Amino acid sequence: MARRGNQSHKSRQTSTTPQGATPADTAVANRPSFAILLASTCGLAFFLRLLHVLQTFEVPTLVQLLGDAKGYVDWAVKISDGDWYGTETFYQAPLYPYFLAVLISIFGPSITVMRLVQMVLGVAGVALIGLAGRKLFSERVGLVSALMLAAYPPAIYYDGIIQKAAMATFLLCAVIAACVYLQTERRWWYAVLVGVSLGLLVLARENALLWTPLIPVWILLGIRETIWNRWKLVGCYAGGIALILLPVAARNASLGGEWSPTTFQAGPNFYIGNNIEANGIYVPLVPGRGTPMYERADAERLAEQAVGQELSAREVSQYWMSRSWEDIRQAPGRWLQLMVAKTFMVFNRYEVPDVESMYIFREYSLPLQLSRIWHFGTLCPLGIWGLIATWRDWRKLWLYHLLLLTMIAAVVLFFILGRYRNPVAILFIPFAAAGAADLFARTWAGKRRSIGIVAVLLISGIFCNIRVHQERSLRASSYMNMGIAACKAGDLPAGIELLQNAIAEFPEMAEGYVNLGRAYMLNRQPERAAQYFQTALTLDPRLLGVHFQLGEALEYSGQRQQAIEQYQRALTETPPDARAAEALSRIR
Repeated sequence: MARRGNQSHKSRQTSTTPQGATPADTAVANRPSFAILLASTCGLAFFLRLLHVLQTFEVPTLVQLLGDAKGYVDWAVKISDGDWYGTETFYQAPLYPYFLAVLISIFGPSITVMRLVQMVLGVAGVALIGLAGRKLFSERVGLVSALMLAAYPPAIYYDGIIQKAAMATFLLCAVIAACVYLQTERRWWYAVLVGVSLGLLVLARENALLWTPLIPVWILLGIRETIWNRWKLVGCYAGGIALILLPVAARNASLGGEWSPTTFQAGPNFYIGNNIEANGIYVPLVPGRGTPMYERADAERLAEQAVGQELSAREVSQYWMSRSWEDIRQAPGRWLQLMVAKTFMVFNRYEVPDVESMYIFREYSLPLQLSRIWHFGTLCPLGIWGLIATWRDWRKLWLYHLLLLTMIAAVVLFFILGRYRNPVAILFIPFAAAGAADLFARTWAGKRRSIGIVAVLLISGIFCNIRVHQERSLRASSYMNMGIAACKAGDLPAGIELLQNAIAEFPEMAEGYVNLGRAYMLNRQPERAAQYFQTALTLDPRLLGVHFQLGEALEYSGQRQQAIEQYQRALTETPPDARAAEALSRIR
């Protein structure tokens, strides 16, 4: 009886704790599953993005769109009205406007709906990067990757503005996840998915075209399969990417006579980033005309004036590319210095603004307050350590190393904007998670952190966080855009205040005085407007259209002769301001 009781007791022990199991093993067995933890992380991502959307609902540049955002929505409205094929070759990446056109066709032209849908794409990206990190490294790394992206303030910000960065982030996460699953499971449909997702990414972020030849090389050299199966996977990948890019290339050929799988703006963009006066960030070809409505027209007009004949879209791009190389050959030393400076900019913590700035949005949004500690300047050092800590697995990871290096080079070769640099951050995240997991494991095991680890983190941290941008100037530009948007929305007092903030932040910014002058004209104060227009021309006499505006301000102030002089100067500009001829006819 006693023996039977002992056997029963041992049986009950076996049913609850395996023989030889440790408390740590029991804790692992009882922890929540990966799926539950990943879903919780996605829930956090959703909450942070939704809170950001709600808190930035009345930001002026979202009430009244400017720049690329306005260009994308105007293009999308035109598409949704029936112009799905278009009449010109693509100058800007087309996927995002077509995506917005679908949303407009279903929900109407609601900026809030667009932002909410982008928010959902951002959450899907969090799930994909978590799955990729799990397959590539471990469950812990996958969850940390998802958490990093869920709470990464630049990702939250880009998901919440009308820019293609939100779509590009989601598609990049899809490319990474598809590659990881193809590498581990080697199914033909994953190869097709890699091709389709990369093709879509190319149509949202043109420099991803550099990746298209890397994937077949990786499949042939990096996937353990028979040679026949590897070529089969290459064929599936090629079919997937052709399915996306061939129709676009055929459309461009039908409208412009030249085949291109994406756009024809590489030449002008390369010139902006590498001309003799380039400073590493975006500067329009013509001062004061850095909006989509001018970019293509100015690039074509200036190229055709220089050549003396009408040019095709490809010839315009080739002209600007050749101009760039002429400037580089003229001053190679300066160009090398510029490349070094742009390399520093790519790795810097600062998110270079375009029309809108994350740092101005931070004044409205609680989730963006995280950017004070969790930004590229903390992500990058962790990513660098992760690259070092996982180097022993380079045969497994070399594709992702190559994707990262290629994207860094692509950004450096052109010019730096935060949203252009964002794919570098996304590619760093799995490695940063691996680096963080390695540091945690070392600390948990009681190992001392070696001098090498401290040195890597310290040196890279300093390198990524030194000040390399004219942040006051960029902040002032963002305040100026906010002020312009507020004025266009009809809130002149708020607009004037924001424009005054811009000038106070950076008094040397000529465009700030121009726009403040316009605001005072709208506010029926032409005398004050004239003062600001004159200051703008003193700071930058090359500004187009300001002589005409100064003439108007002087005319309404009763200074007729001075107004005539300004209208006459407006007629000497290139191109001449047609409004000036009408004004002279009227005033005389």
